[in-house]
Amino acid sequence: MAFMEPFRIKMVDPLPQITKEERIEILRKINYNPLQLSDDEINFDLWTDSGTAAMSHHQWAAMVTAHEGSINPDSFYKFEDTIRSITGFSHVFPVHQGRAAEHLLFSIHSKPGFSIFSNTMYTTGRNIAKRLGALAKDLPCKLISGDCFNGNIDCERLEQELAQIESGNAMVVLTLTSNHQAGQPVSMANIKRTSEICKRYHIHLYMDGCRFEENAYFIKIREKSYEDMSARAIAFEMCSYFDGIYFSAKKDAMCSIGGCFATKSVDLKGKFEEMVEAFEGRRRYGGLAGRDLNAVAIGLTEGLEDRYLKYRTESLSMFGDILKKAGVPLVEPVGSAIYINAAKCLPHIPTEQYPAWTLHCALYVEGGIRCNYLGHPMEYDDSNERENPRPQHFLRICLPRRAYTLSHMLHIGEVFERVIAKREHYSGMRIAKYCKATSLISLEPVKACFIDE
Repeated sequence: MAFMEPFRIKMVDPLPQITKEERIEILRKINYNPLQLSDDEINFDLWTDSGTAAMSHHQWAAMVTAHEGSINPDSFYKFEDTIRSITGFSHVFPVHQGRAAEHLLFSIHSKPGFSIFSNTMYTTGRNIAKRLGALAKDLPCKLISGDCFNGNIDCERLEQELAQIESGNAMVVLTLTSNHQAGQPVSMANIKRTSEICKRYHIHLYMDGCRFEENAYFIKIREKSYEDMSARAIAFEMCSYFDGIYFSAKKDAMCSIGGCFATKSVDLKGKFEEMVEAFEGRRRYGGLAGRDLNAVAIGLTEGLEDRYLKYRTESLSMFGDILKKAGVPLVEPVGSAIYINAAKCLPHIPTEQYPAWTLHCALYVEGGIRCNYLGHPMEYDDSNERENPRPQHFLRICLPRRAYTLSHMLHIGEVFERVIAKREHYSGMRIAKYCKATSLISLEPVKACFIDE
């Protein structure tokens, strides 16, 4: 059957109409840094899939009917029941977004000398751990081209690390799917083995469930013993191997804001409740409005439907196929996002001239596209990053949920074709100015002109 979006469109958001000449001038004014583009200067915003989804009419209706200002809002109990039924965790805490839960959880556990091991930890978690005096260390599996589960943690290295750690002086966080491993999923077999290791060493195992529903569906279609199970049943089993989960509702739940922490630990429940009351507001709303709690509950349910997840994963895979046909070198198989090797895409530009930034600028000039980088030229300067360097020549393309259609993907593929056809005409980049206080970076073309047409 041909690919088809499993929804119809009720409301439209017109794309900006900006000419190529105008985009070239805009790029000059922002010093060749596409991260400084304003939203109305972009045709296709593929920067992130976080908080960018098109919400359903059920979500919008639930927001309108929510009661606000209550100390015991009905929306909390709907939220709580939904999380419990999906995860099996009995103690549920809403927070204003996932990184708030990460901050509170790490604050409870961390202390100087404490270690947090992960397949790959999100940048915010690393920074929080560092501020608390803890060490965050990534133990990613070796990336194997074509492997179905390149998001796995390296269990052998984990055991070696834990064998040198004082009992109770560490914890493990598995990120599902793994952002810094090209959006790749984690297998159920890897989750089980990690859980067994953590139990043996008497340490906590938590899930950063940023895209745990998508991870569940990847297990369904890539791990043969789970092919007859629903994504919902797989997600429930996944959670059973963890002591708790925290996640952002801006991804799988398809909301603009929100997050959650949930656990089965009574002891942790008490500690987390104190932290929520101190930093997020009352424990039954955690910094969120009642309407947001309703939207998250419905979004999580919709996002875990097999029909939706089939569309989501197939649209990502199809987008990858469109780009490959255009001659774009990708990390394969495609996971929760598309990762492009810009150094291979623009082989005439040496990596020290930031081919990813060059490609990003070219995509904006040619098609008004904004995307993301795997690494900022001025980032990753701590010891762990030197041990596990992340290449700075990769571009990440995210696909906002239910926001773009197949015709949009085909058009973006044509933009890539045009860029690749004249790639020799693009100049590499060099850093002209960097402000450490604001992390604002200005670049300039190595040649006098960015593109010689």
